[in-house]
Amino acid sequence: GMAGLSAGYQLHKAGFSTTLLEVNDYAGGRVKSIRRDGYTFDVGAFIYLGSYDDSIELIKELGLENQLGKFDAYGAMPKNGELKFLDFNKPIRAILGTDYLTAGSKLKLVKLMALLFKHWKDLNYYDASGIAAIDNDTVQSYCKREMNDEIYEYVAGVVVRGPWLSNPETTSIGQMLWTMKNFFKPYFYGLDDGMAALPEAIARRLDVRLNSPVSNVADHGTHVEVTWVADGKEVTERFDGCIITTPVQPALAMFPQMNPVAQDFYRNTTYISALDAHLVLRGKPNNPATYIMVPACENIDLCGVIVDSLKARKRVPEGMGMMTVFSRDEWCKKNMEQSDQVVLDQIFANLKPYYGDLSNEVVTYELGRWPVVVPKMPQGRFKQIVAYEKSIDPQARVQLAGDLDPIGGVNAALVSGKKAAAMLARRFA
Repeated sequence: GMAGLSAGYQLHKAGFSTTLLEVNDYAGGRVKSIRRDGYTFDVGAFIYLGSYDDSIELIKELGLENQLGKFDAYGAMPKNGELKFLDFNKPIRAILGTDYLTAGSKLKLVKLMALLFKHWKDLNYYDASGIAAIDNDTVQSYCKREMNDEIYEYVAGVVVRGPWLSNPETTSIGQMLWTMKNFFKPYFYGLDDGMAALPEAIARRLDVRLNSPVSNVADHGTHVEVTWVADGKEVTERFDGCIITTPVQPALAMFPQMNPVAQDFYRNTTYISALDAHLVLRGKPNNPATYIMVPACENIDLCGVIVDSLKARKRVPEGMGMMTVFSRDEWCKKNMEQSDQVVLDQIFANLKPYYGDLSNEVVTYELGRWPVVVPKMPQGRFKQIVAYEKSIDPQARVQLAGDLDPIGGVNAALVSGKKAAAMLARRFA
């Protein structure tokens, strides 16, 4: 995945010989694009946010700048069944000028904005300690105490449901603040060849061995032994160091020497699931929003929609449309094994209030079925991350990376790989 590719690339640049072992038949993990019949589906990670500085820097470094587009964030959220459009190029003006919220709620938001700006620098990809200091509330408990029900339902809850498919009743206030910070960069980026253009560009520069599941990593003090399967045969090879960049269950299974704090952190990590529908439409959607985020009180299962044909170039031929539909974690887990038609029928019903009946407008589609997407961020998670980070031995020959700290997503995984690679590079310098 992105963490492993990032780590391998950084070590490669530093002059080390690297081997990447990938269980799948493609590189990129949860950053995956399917290209067929003139359509490009981002069936995993779906967007490079404006705040993804490390990702954009690497895209440019790898020579992909000519296919990098920058797009405005023009959003909409329903209230009482009616879409309220918000131009986040001017986020404060958009919020103050909309009838989406009452005057009383707008005044309450000033306090929330003050909290956000107070911790602005703490919301970064390199150090979780600042945000951990206020990780004492869920989104719900904070809003019930400091805000009001309208802000909880129509702002705070939406912020964690839309991008993360999370439940605001249990989600840390830290994740809410993190996401709000992202809205203050009111644009995002798209690659013409799909989200996967970045991991594919990295993989072309490295020794990546596909279909190579790793079963064991052993640190012998003077070297590391890695065992994997290649062409149906088990192979064990010696390396100076190793970075494990899998989700938690494979990592625990392959590396029983993991330190006790890290083991506890990994075992207490649970994931959001996603069952995303990527729909190609005969024409463009009937409203101008680049994305819609849906409050639970408006539709409990539908979290959000992003119009792919507006978020990037070359997703569909001219005149056609494409959208990706995101549903809440509980719905995704319940329907993960259902047939395509059962899933699509439910999604069409959820979309109807905002886009009309699309059941006869879909030319083709892809369903992204992901039992593991991003880690859940319950209250207290950032404190656990700080404890985990303190347990890391920078001199260890085996390092861990992924999207576990300090928050999930493409940029987080990329930064995590960079951090692990830097420790190994210093260790062997």
